[in-house]
Amino acid sequence: MKGDGVSTTRAERDTRVHQVVFRWTDQHLLGGRGIGPVGTSLPEQRDLARWSDLLDNGDLVGPMHPDRPAVGLLRPRSRSGLAVIVRADAVPTSSRGSHQVHALVGAADVLTARLALGLRDWTGWLPPEDGPLPDPQLEALDAAALEAACARPGSADPGEVAALLRHVLHHPDYHFHFAGAASDPYALGHALASLLDVSLMVEGDVQAVTAQPRIAVTVEKTHLRIPPSHWYRKSPASRAPLEEWAEDIAYLVERELAAPRTTPRSPRELLRSLSDLHYQKEGLYWALSHALQGNAKVRRYLTQEDGLHWARQEFAALTPDELEKLCRAWGGWPNAPGQLTEELRGRVAALSLDWQDDPALDSLRDAGRQVFRPAPGASTEERREQLRPVVERIHHLWRDRHRRFLTDCEVLLWHAHQLAHLSSDEVHSLLKVLEVPAADLVVIAHHYTGDAGAREFRRGVLEALQQAPTTLQDRPKTREELRGSDFLLDTLAEVTPERRRALFARLLELGYGPSQEVRDDLQTSEKLGRDLVSVSGHRVFPSLLPVAARHLHTAARLGVWRELRSALTSRETTPLLDGALAYLVDQLIGAQNLDFFREALRLLVDLRRADALPLRELQQKLRKHDYFQEKLHGFGGKDRYGAVGREIILAFADLMWLASGEVPPLDHSRPLPEKKVQELERAERYRDPAYFRLALIRVSRTASARTPASERLWSDFPPEVVESFRDRPELLRLIGEPPRNRDDHARIWEVGPRSSQRSTGAKGEPPSRVLSYRRGAAEVDRDSDYDKELFEDEEPAAAASLRPLGTGGTGSADAAFTDDAWDPEDEPLWEQGAKLRTAEDTASADDEREDEPTPFWKRVTGRWKRRKTEDTAEADPQYSDWRPWLATLAVLAIIAAVAALILYFSARLLDSPANGGPTPDRPGAATPTQSHAPSPSPSTEETSR
Repeated sequence: MKGDGVSTTRAERDTRVHQVVFRWTDQHLLGGRGIGPVGTSLPEQRDLARWSDLLDNGDLVGPMHPDRPAVGLLRPRSRSGLAVIVRADAVPTSSRGSHQVHALVGAADVLTARLALGLRDWTGWLPPEDGPLPDPQLEALDAAALEAACARPGSADPGEVAALLRHVLHHPDYHFHFAGAASDPYALGHALASLLDVSLMVEGDVQAVTAQPRIAVTVEKTHLRIPPSHWYRKSPASRAPLEEWAEDIAYLVERELAAPRTTPRSPRELLRSLSDLHYQKEGLYWALSHALQGNAKVRRYLTQEDGLHWARQEFAALTPDELEKLCRAWGGWPNAPGQLTEELRGRVAALSLDWQDDPALDSLRDAGRQVFRPAPGASTEERREQLRPVVERIHHLWRDRHRRFLTDCEVLLWHAHQLAHLSSDEVHSLLKVLEVPAADLVVIAHHYTGDAGAREFRRGVLEALQQAPTTLQDRPKTREELRGSDFLLDTLAEVTPERRRALFARLLELGYGPSQEVRDDLQTSEKLGRDLVSVSGHRVFPSLLPVAARHLHTAARLGVWRELRSALTSRETTPLLDGALAYLVDQLIGAQNLDFFREALRLLVDLRRADALPLRELQQKLRKHDYFQEKLHGFGGKDRYGAVGREIILAFADLMWLASGEVPPLDHSRPLPEKKVQELERAERYRDPAYFRLALIRVSRTASARTPASERLWSDFPPEVVESFRDRPELLRLIGEPPRNRDDHARIWEVGPRSSQRSTGAKGEPPSRVLSYRRGAAEVDRDSDYDKELFEDEEPAAAASLRPLGTGGTGSADAAFTDDAWDPEDEPLWEQGAKLRTAEDTASADDEREDEPTPFWKRVTGRWKRRKTEDTAEADPQYSDWRPWLATLAVLAIIAAVAALILYFSARLLDSPANGGPTPDRPGAATPTQSHAPSPSPSTEETSR
């Protein structure tokens, strides 16, 4: 209040206390002689002048006894919001009997009578003297510092205090002078000031009428100078009124003197609360019990401000047993004040929620559920206010969790859920406020899995996991807990499939990282794959494989598939194979050595056996890369048919099975069909080393028997090469034994050609421009360029011995394989193979033909008849009946043309003049022609002479 010298703002008025010291002096601060201000902390002169006027220029109060200072609180009537603490001391050295007044001025709500009596022994009081101060400028004081320096001046007799209090309460508007008490006056005044908010002076005689105190306490029964007309002088020995409240007032005084905790109140306010003192005497538990039983007076008292204030202070004194009984009966007071209910919840939460899992508190938590039960139709804000004590208690305890085990944290959260009926959303909100790490959430969810009563709690934990932040430093621990809890599959089994997939994806992100990041990191992806395989036996795992596949690198997915292919169906493992074919083909292309190539190829074979590959796409890729012939030949070593060579042959064999579309047999129990063998034979690019041809021999036969196709493929090798293979038993165990003699060769071809063709469905097709293997030993160039010999038009002379018997004509090498005009109708493949001979056999056969020539037309018609019979028996629509007729007509036409030319030139020769023939004018005679086809042996010209 500006102008009053206290402060210039409201904040300063509440906190600052100013000092003014009055003494006898020849020249005080206001310019006069006598008693006046000699020191102050007021900032302005006019403020000092106004306070001096209010305090009668220091002649306000005088001490009653030279040895006892006058201490008290005065409130000027003209300034209702101001108060002053004064201490008046007699100056012992003064000859005129003067005294010193040290005043502390400030706001009335800061300066109280209890503070004034508590500062009796304060060290800040100046010693009583006359004359000016060395430094008239004093410091302003802080109210909090004064409260800290306050001390009880002594102990008063409770009976005397109660007797004097009864007088004041009986006449709340009177002024009282208490004297003749046995207690120390300062202690008696302090006890009264602790209960009553009034102005009070001890051992002082206040002369100013405008600042008279309500209570004056002196030791001696003396008369005050200027007592007001309604001033009453009483002593503790006098008869006190309000005998009906004597016991309650005595209880009030005893409690206050034992432990001051009440706020001083005016006499009228204290008088109004006298009717409730007996409730306080009995205690809060007694009052609440009677209120719950329907006592209207107790309920009315507890709903008043005084009763609520008292109850809030007394709740801390209730024991767990008393709280348990109150909680169970709390429903008997439907309209209980909300403040009482809130205090009860806070006390129950404080006792029942603790780090120590005390079984004795289980009954309290069970009873406390009554006061935390959600009210029907309660709003979200009301429910939040209802849970506030639990949340605050848990949050307070959670700050010390670093010194606790995770089990203690679990129990604490579970008790909070039990006590407050927390829903899943409320559990999630609590965990979010507490910022529980994801690893701890995994442990908590796993610990309470299977408990039917913890369903809502688990759902809340899972929701918290769904929203938990993912941090790089928390991943290792989260990953460890996920492995230890089997990825919470038992917990996820209780939720819907859609929710289960979303939660599982979030768990993988928390433990291993985002899906794209895991796919790019092969090491982390493989680690995740191994962890998933360990829980593959769970019943819900197959439904989560699509989610897991999105977090796995293709290599890791294939590893998981290899581990789970026997336990899961092909439909369940389909998500793992997305992009597997392209990845494995890329692995084959980029393989740096044969081991890597074989590993990728074995996985392709396993996928094909499981019918888990797109067959058409696989065949296209293998054909596009020429069955990786160039790469596999590049892996060959010095020992071409050693261990490395055999691995290359096996690799080619697997590629052939894959390219043919057939399922590779596990036990080599069936051969590749003839038609497939022919297709693969045409794709051969490299002759030396003969890896591709040897692999083709392997797939064209079984482990226990040769086939016509394998025999035909063996016939392409020269004898010396075949013999060199016989010296390699390991190689022969891989591809099978070659035919040892001609009889074995022919017998195999005669026994099984028809059955083989019918079983495999192979039809007569023109073989490709295959590479010949029948070269002399001196002609084999190990370092020859494969690409040069890939499509040679001329074949070595040694290949002429491969010509099938009965084909007619000589001089062309291996016409059955190199003649572009070869017709599949002329001779089936098995008949060609049945007539294959070595070079020596072919020579002997030529000699036999010279002795017993066979007409050409018989060979043609005989072959056509055999073919016609076979085609008719097999009813194969691929071959038509008109082709043999066209072939026969073409042969006859050629014969007729040759005969005509012979006749023509013979006639010209006979008619020539040198031979005595006819003249040109005479026509020549026609020479008769033979009726049979010429023999394949050299023919002699015959003339008709």
